[in-house]
Amino acid sequence: NLVKDVFGSGCYYFDSQDNDDEDEFFGTELDINKDKASPTLALVAQCRPWEFIKTDKLVRIAAADLDLWYSAELVCDASVASVTSNTNTDKNLMATNYPKLKASDKISTQSIDSSLRQDTIAHLATRALIDTALDLRLYRRADLFASKFYAFGGPERFAEARFLHACETITKVVKRKQPQIIEKQIARIDECVARVSEDLNLSDVDEHKIGIGEVPIETMPQYIRDFALRRLRTSNMSAAASRLANLWGMNYEEDPAVLAEEEKRRQLTYVQWNDEGSPGNIAGKSQPLPDLISDAVDLAEEFKVLLKTGETVGFDAEWGEDSGVAVLQLSTVSHSILLDIPALSSNDEGCRSLQATVGQLFAGLTGARYIIGFGCKEDIKRLRDSPCSRSVHWFPHNNCAARDLRPLIAEASPSLGGKGGQHLGLSRMTESFLGKQLDKAEQCSDWCQRPLSTEQREYAALDAWACAAIHAKIAKLIGERYKV
Repeated sequence: NLVKDVFGSGCYYFDSQDNDDEDEFFGTELDINKDKASPTLALVAQCRPWEFIKTDKLVRIAAADLDLWYSAELVCDASVASVTSNTNTDKNLMATNYPKLKASDKISTQSIDSSLRQDTIAHLATRALIDTALDLRLYRRADLFASKFYAFGGPERFAEARFLHACETITKVVKRKQPQIIEKQIARIDECVARVSEDLNLSDVDEHKIGIGEVPIETMPQYIRDFALRRLRTSNMSAAASRLANLWGMNYEEDPAVLAEEEKRRQLTYVQWNDEGSPGNIAGKSQPLPDLISDAVDLAEEFKVLLKTGETVGFDAEWGEDSGVAVLQLSTVSHSILLDIPALSSNDEGCRSLQATVGQLFAGLTGARYIIGFGCKEDIKRLRDSPCSRSVHWFPHNNCAARDLRPLIAEASPSLGGKGGQHLGLSRMTESFLGKQLDKAEQCSDWCQRPLSTEQREYAALDAWACAAIHAKIAKLIGERYKV
């Protein structure tokens, strides 16, 4: 009853009806007393009333909505102790407070116990914790949790968290001109893939189907090396790139002809802005990449064009260290716009324009029938947390009309993902439905820098476009069931 009083009935089994409702992710914000939540979670960890509460949902709320990661981890420790011989959780290393300069390898726990069912309370709770960290793009934290709870979170989550943490770290150290750290990150990926490959017997399966994220596990070693060399080349650190390429037995070329050939291969693999059917290619005519909109008048004009080009608007958001959004991307199947949220929200005119466009769109008050994101709960939260120079925020506080594409994908093609489609990567879903992957190389780049690079603008526009394009493809397959 205490859990129900503090966290609401959504975390409490009060009858046989499953009252999980995806709409709560985008509707009214949860009103939970954080001072009461923390001791309640400690009591849950001590008493372990698993049969009465939805532990995975409780963990997600504690971590994502209340920022109570330590308490959420305590609940996970207790859930693990409930299904193993580990009865003393007081001595567990806490990933939440793990020293920054200490490698997460040291926090790894026992190997997978094949005798356990895969749907125990420990599996549900720890997977919710890892997935929440991944959704919030807290990749180091996700890596720590996936390492600690490897036996329950599973090899796929461990590989995805380790890989994204490595991409993020490489991006940061290249920016700081510290290429020597790259070798350690590559070694960690190699060790990770070796362990995961053994546990999953990857030699016996189709490599293109293994992994929950954007990059199949068996291709991670090659991808991370290519990623590091591209980052170094972009930063004019050719000497470091050449040294690492030699170390890895790879060819590092600066010959324009060779680079052009390499670019052709990438164009065959990844969606390009000017591909047929993309916003940069309308009826065979090439269209320029959208500029980043920072002016209220430009936003009003471009938004009118956007709404004229389709009833489905895909969206995505990028952010940096701050709580708000750095770039908001909106796209139909034929037109994309990019919004500089910090610049627009810094003055009254910009905030009024945002409210009249973005605010009205997400409130469901425009001509758009579908507002579609991908794993977009955190995007919505950060849009609400973005700055506003006016007393009334430009983004709707309640009753957001946006919907998540993942459940629709799971309905259209259940084989592509787990329950509810919660572990699908947008890049690989784009390949499944549209024929090519999205290039996610810019995912970990600096989205607060201005101006954005050409690569960032293309990545941002195509991410939002993919949501609209996949929605349009699925609508033809299963009909119009996913209405705002």
